[in-house]
Amino acid sequence: MTLPFSPETLKDLHERIETPALLVWQPNLEKNLADMQKLADRYRTQLRPHTKTHKSPLFAQWQLRQGAKGITVAKLGEAEVMASRGITDIFIANQITQASKIKRLRALHETIRVIIGIDHVDQIKLLKPYFSDARAPLPVRIEIDSGLKRCGVTVGESLIHLAKAVTDQPFLELEGIFTHAGHVYGARNRAEVERIGHEEGEIMARAKALLQQAGISVATVSVGSTPTAPFSVQNPAVTEIRPGNYIFYDAMQIALGAAQANRVSLFVLATVVSRPAADRLVIDAGSKALHTDGASLTGHFGLPLNVQGKVIRLSEEHGVLQTSPQSKVRIGDPILLIPNHACAVANLFDVYHLFDAALEIETVPIEARGKSQ
Repeated sequence: MTLPFSPETLKDLHERIETPALLVWQPNLEKNLADMQKLADRYRTQLRPHTKTHKSPLFAQWQLRQGAKGITVAKLGEAEVMASRGITDIFIANQITQASKIKRLRALHETIRVIIGIDHVDQIKLLKPYFSDARAPLPVRIEIDSGLKRCGVTVGESLIHLAKAVTDQPFLELEGIFTHAGHVYGARNRAEVERIGHEEGEIMARAKALLQQAGISVATVSVGSTPTAPFSVQNPAVTEIRPGNYIFYDAMQIALGAAQANRVSLFVLATVVSRPAADRLVIDAGSKALHTDGASLTGHFGLPLNVQGKVIRLSEEHGVLQTSPQSKVRIGDPILLIPNHACAVANLFDVYHLFDAALEIETVPIEARGKSQ
């Protein structure tokens, strides 16, 4: 692995930023945003990026300026933050069933266009007392299980039954169908990623056709996943893609073949605090900075760029980095790492240190971090 910028730049950043810290390399971030928008435009598909990756209204606005139709969030709390910063078209790719949160959803529905997911008729019953007198119907999308075996209905009678239940309710609008092929993160190679991506598109095409046969039309057929997006988008039935990780990329995406290391824009900057053995460094970034997610896929907990080796163990505040005994790294030196899972790591920090080619650093608050409700 090589640094995306010079060792001198890394040294300069380390002198100016206390560690552990989250760095964002703006030139790569801008390339990633532009390339995904070009992919969507090439297939005449809408891009609605999933902002649970970065949780930043600023970055969401950048995505919208590139051409994104709206944004996707995972939680109502994230939607509220984004709406408070002027974003007015938000899809919450989740089911909301707690009464207190349904009340908040109603308040949000009164001010912006907000869409939610459903996958069971009981969710309609829970929504009805709060939306039956709304100024306009609440747009909903039915979630389709395309192989993840999490939420969602299968393509069959359960889909038709739920769609009819939605269209029977004047307080609801059946805006579309959506899926997330998250099982792609269990893929063993690039060919398997491609297969899952094409299957994602095919399953959604079948779902749309089945609804049409029943006399039910939907405006949106939405798929979502950074690794599968280049393949599912090729299906002409797909009208929207919802990748999230692409803004940053990470070691999991590299392992899946979805990105090269030279396209990563998010890094964890750490400092060597100890060298107890020639082949072992200890850094000040542990599970509270690097997270434990993704190790089963990558075989490590973080990929260092300026020293040979890998992070093999984490405790809360320490990371153990296995390295070559010949390494010249000393206590107090910087270590720049590609984290396994950018989405999980971003939620651990308060701010990004966004820097450009001129080494101008901007502190960007991660305003929606911790918004899990």
